[in-house]
Amino acid sequence: MPPQLHSALGWILVLATLGCAAFWVPAEAEGIRASYLIFFIHFPSAFSSLIFFTAAGVLAAASLLRPSRLERLDHWSASAVEIGVVASTVTLLTGSVWAKAAWGIFWDFRDKRLMTVAIMWFTYAAYLALRGAVEEPGRRARYCAVFAALATINVPLVYFAIRWFGTASHSHPASVSVEGAAMNTTQWLGAAAFLVLYSALWRLRRQVLRAEDEAGRLDDAFSRSGM
Repeated sequence: MPPQLHSALGWILVLATLGCAAFWVPAEAEGIRASYLIFFIHFPSAFSSLIFFTAAGVLAAASLLRPSRLERLDHWSASAVEIGVVASTVTLLTGSVWAKAAWGIFWDFRDKRLMTVAIMWFTYAAYLALRGAVEEPGRRARYCAVFAALATINVPLVYFAIRWFGTASHSHPASVSVEGAAMNTTQWLGAAAFLVLYSALWRLRRQVLRAEDEAGRLDDAFSRSGM
């Protein structure tokens, strides 16, 4: 699928999800009223972030096992991390809005569910910092591959933390009772929609990373030739 069509399809599906959230699902939920509607943005972004971080780890591990494809897989893995960070940022922001509506505060450092997501975000922010700190492409790819593979441990921790601590005293997006055809359909339409949109951005970002590396090699070649 051409990248432009892929991106357009993602936006159309996201708009369809927002339309369902606005006009089809119940307007309020018990205890937290209309603020629960942010669930239909929060859940899809959280879902996508875990998928992209998992993909980054798998690609990173594959690049270490197949050094001949290190550079190509590094581009895919690095761009997956970047998109995962975007999705995770949306998850944290919408979760904070949810927390304000449900708890009266934007953040509760005692809540282990929130803290596991925050730790995951900072872990991958550190990955991006490492990537920016190492200039030599081969060494950068190897270091980042090891980091991304190890960082994947965050994914099951976040996934299970929501289930282990999901019965805490506070309402949480994962504990929303999604009942009825409208809510179920909108939830999974949103998951698919955001995944399609984020994957389109993933493809575009991977192309940018490849172009940046090619430009860097050309610049080095010109420098060595004295041009």
